[in-house]
Amino acid sequence: MPARKSRQQLRRILDGHEAVLMASVFDPVSARIAESLGFEAALMGGSVASYAGLGMPDVILLTLSELSDQVRRCTRVSDVPLVIDGDHGYGNALNVMRTVVELDYAGGGAVALEDTLLPRPFGKSDDPSLVPFDEAVGKMKAMVAARGESDMLVFARTGAAAIAGIDEAVARARAFEAAGVDAIFIPVPRSRDEIDRISAAVKLPLVTAGLQPALCDRQYLASRRVKIWSAGHQTFAVVVGALHEAMKAVRGGTLSSQLPGQASEDAMACITGKTQFDDWTRQFLGGA
Repeated sequence: MPARKSRQQLRRILDGHEAVLMASVFDPVSARIAESLGFEAALMGGSVASYAGLGMPDVILLTLSELSDQVRRCTRVSDVPLVIDGDHGYGNALNVMRTVVELDYAGGGAVALEDTLLPRPFGKSDDPSLVPFDEAVGKMKAMVAARGESDMLVFARTGAAAIAGIDEAVARARAFEAAGVDAIFIPVPRSRDEIDRISAAVKLPLVTAGLQPALCDRQYLASRRVKIWSAGHQTFAVVVGALHEAMKAVRGGTLSSQLPGQASEDAMACITGKTQFDDWTRQFLGGA
């Protein structure tokens, strides 16, 4: 039921007329904070999932089972619809199908699959490249087939504009639309022209992330059918910075009880679900 509720909310957003800002979520605490602040949707990027789950960079080291576990931990405590970065689907079209099924079971609101060649192949060049056109379309079709009768949404993500040019991005977006996906995901658009061209080429809702400040105009985005968007995952860097400074201060002799910037008791109770657990304790354990 919680997954169904969040997916219905995500569909309402896609059917609406506004550009909704996504929170950056990477663990149960951030998921609960996103819900408490009233975010209507959230994005779990592959980068922050790898940082939080492994303490490793975003070089496709995270496994599907690790990702699905992280998603499940977040959806268990929060009803905010979670858009999941499924990267390349962890392999070929058959791997894509399993990715969709596992993230569906984990309660994800939507999974986004990209057409970038991942992980990095052997060789000297670290320039990104694309999965061949027909293979990319086949993977999107496999994603739609694996979703089946589930109410989870499936997004097709193309990085072609930055790698092969806007014409290739338009061609892929059209082919992905024909494959039956629910939205086209444009990562890190560099200009309004990229968004304009893809918006004009397809009828599906658009999703975008990694927007430069000049593109973070909700009215403009809404006019191009961008339904959900994110400017990035820098909130994770803020968390790391604050934690580093706090631990540095303790190492330098500051008592942890005297650290500045601590969350209030009410905030801690909110993000840990303490009130609910206190009620259960009274009901079932005879607590006072």
